[in-house]
Amino acid sequence: MTGGTRRVTTPDGVELALHRLRAHRDGRPAVLLVHGAFTNHRFWLHSPDGSDGGAETGAGGLAHFFGAAGLDVWLADLRHHGDSAREPRRGAWTFEDWVLHDTPTLVARVREETDGAPLAWIGHSAGGAAGLCWLARVAAAAPIGGIVTLGTPGPRRLGPVRRAAAAATVAVSRALGHFPARRFRFGNEDEAAEIIAEWMEWNVRGRWVGVDGFDYFAGLAALSTPYLGVAGSSDWLFAPPRACRQVVDRIGSARKSLTIARGLSHRGLVVNPRARTDCWPNIVAWLKETL
Repeated sequence: MTGGTRRVTTPDGVELALHRLRAHRDGRPAVLLVHGAFTNHRFWLHSPDGSDGGAETGAGGLAHFFGAAGLDVWLADLRHHGDSAREPRRGAWTFEDWVLHDTPTLVARVREETDGAPLAWIGHSAGGAAGLCWLARVAAAAPIGGIVTLGTPGPRRLGPVRRAAAAATVAVSRALGHFPARRFRFGNEDEAAEIIAEWMEWNVRGRWVGVDGFDYFAGLAALSTPYLGVAGSSDWLFAPPRACRQVVDRIGSARKSLTIARGLSHRGLVVNPRARTDCWPNIVAWLKETL
């Protein structure tokens, strides 16, 4: 990536990696792509065949697609992922650390380097939830112009099967000190125990509530930032469309919508070849209109 990698430090002293697809100095709108659990910034780069052909060949991933559309593309590695710092000891970090520390640090650095150009947060799954929760905290003072989430569900009450799966995820994570995502082929990163455990527990309880009692989901009602939710019609386990609709209904912004991508699964929103024609162009159109 010609834009290079930056090292930024969170308020609690964790070093994060922030990558820029290529250098720009013309004030074009910027997008910050944030992965979810079990993966890292490379999730956005690769085509479904695993290559990194780039926008020039038409074979690259969503990051290259955004770059070819004229956007300034930034990719984050949240703590314990990609090129960012790893957990120093078992149970040291939680999902709320993504929200309270990683998110504002990454946004501030992108805004600094782009001289305050229009910026949107693009998050997949839990990466979308981290952005939403942070925005719920800052509400009207949000320093970004839009947020797009792909496969980010609301904290719905789970049925017996999903509740059992979530409880098993928490138990395995705490027993091993991490969740073995690579073994189960959920992604290329094993997740830190308390990061995935807290996220699972929030959803099992049906409430996104922080350690200080702040209700993140309720706080979305004060959000005025334009919002686009994207759901896959074939995502029946992680973020079904009805669960993504919960987020849209809760957000207070006057400009909000949900797009359902037909035939795409949770990861398919980013890695399925059909997403290039059936999903990504709609996101680009929304970003250009919004930013």
